[in-house]
Amino acid sequence: MIRNSIGILSFFALFFLGIAAVAQDSGLDILTLGPGTQALGLNEAVTTELLGASSLYSNPANLAMENSSALNADYTLWIGDLTHTHAGINLRKNNRALAFGFLTSQTDEIPLRGNQPGPPDGSFNISTLSLSGGYAYQLGPLALGATVQYLREEYYIYNASGYAANLGVAGQLWDNRIRVGASLLNLGKMSELRNQSTKLPLTLRTGYSAKLFTFSPPGNEDLPISVALKNDVIFPLQESRQTTQGNSSQQIYTNVAVEISVAEIIALRTGYKTGDTVRPWSAGLGLDTEAISANYAIIPFETGFGTVHSLGLSYRF
Repeated sequence: MIRNSIGILSFFALFFLGIAAVAQDSGLDILTLGPGTQALGLNEAVTTELLGASSLYSNPANLAMENSSALNADYTLWIGDLTHTHAGINLRKNNRALAFGFLTSQTDEIPLRGNQPGPPDGSFNISTLSLSGGYAYQLGPLALGATVQYLREEYYIYNASGYAANLGVAGQLWDNRIRVGASLLNLGKMSELRNQSTKLPLTLRTGYSAKLFTFSPPGNEDLPISVALKNDVIFPLQESRQTTQGNSSQQIYTNVAVEISVAEIIALRTGYKTGDTVRPWSAGLGLDTEAISANYAIIPFETGFGTVHSLGLSYRF
């Protein structure tokens, strides 16, 4: 076991050794979010989290760590009348997984005004689309995965398209009580939108999750309560402008989350994000049956612009 652990950690170091990037403005900020409700409840401390098809966008290696195939669907009402919609399927067989995902962010009916006061001349929409496919393979305690994405963004009468790739590695130690992982996200390019192409938010993430302890309340031995700690360190490899999505500038920050599971049916989640962000806290609730999981997440913004609400469903088969 110790030899396997050393091998996994050494592989992480070799896998991401020498990664560097030139600081540039980046966009397509929806790609910096965990698109699922479960991920938002943990404030995106999800590099080692099993999220079904949502792992396409956080760490594709986790697709092969799942115990079954699953369908995911999530809807998020962001601030500024933005809506995020995500759906995906992860097909798990033996030690392999094949997944496909759909992710979109859109705001409608933005007033279009000329140089004169008065009623708007019309309206237009802003939207971002990602169509993704991923593959993962597990070999013993180690898994590798990759995602490819087709990207499209529309603004007024302008549009641009491009591609991106996500690479990930994950491992499980000590009877799956500790999970470690790393991923390189959004490696690609976009065509020009009007006169300039949008720079993708290239990001390196490392993280771990640990099951700290399990106990039962006095007189309720059949009601186990487990506590898990999750922690990600995020390295933005391209400078990003301040947005409502998260952190600004090219600074390292960390996401920390705690999840309390009651009888493996109810999950209570909370997460904290460090750095220059207007949404440091999040909370979430999950209800889990043998085949279906339902999740809810809430993220208050410190700026007074509003509160994010997200709902998600997952079906395992």
